[in-house]
Amino acid sequence: MGCGMAVDANRVIAGGVLVFVEPETFRKFLELKERPPLVIVGETGGFRKVELTMTTYDGTLIITRGEVELPETAIVVNAKELSLGK
Repeated sequence: MGCGMAVDANRVIAGGVLVFVEPETFRKFLELKERPPLVIVGETGGFRKVELTMTTYDGTLIITRGEVELPETAIVVNAKELSLGK
């Protein structure tokens, strides 16, 4: 996993236009960015926890399930609590 910089967040609430993609497609979105990508990693779900990896692209939140190999320059936010839209 990339580690240009890593920070912890107590709570992340994601909303807006959410697009779920496969891990390979997610990597392609990261490669399109000119600057180091901001990536949020966390778990969501009630009884069944699901690990999600997210980034933004042109105002859209791109999401994939599971852990993805990230560029070394990625800025990673580790969310202790993650909610998707209300």
